[in-house]
Amino acid sequence: MLAGVFAPPARGDMLAIPLTTASAHGLAAGLIAVGAIPVGKGQFDGALVVRGDRERLAWPMIARGVLLLAAPDFLCVGQGGRA
Repeated sequence: MLAGVFAPPARGDMLAIPLTTASAHGLAAGLIAVGAIPVGKGQFDGALVVRGDRERLAWPMIARGVLLLAAPDFLCVGQGGRA
């Protein structure tokens, strides 16, 4: 059940969490390069909320050391969860 809550959607808002300082460097540019649209900041250091297609984002981000999760409001910053 918990996996269903945090599994990234096929399309839509996702939370990109860098797992190392190296994977955090240039994260926004890397996400944009594979078709993601930045939406706001995540609640974790270096995390970003992006909108995109999981099939297009998943493997490049895994290879980079970035975890993609669903983006529920409690993991995001700002009014209503989005910056």
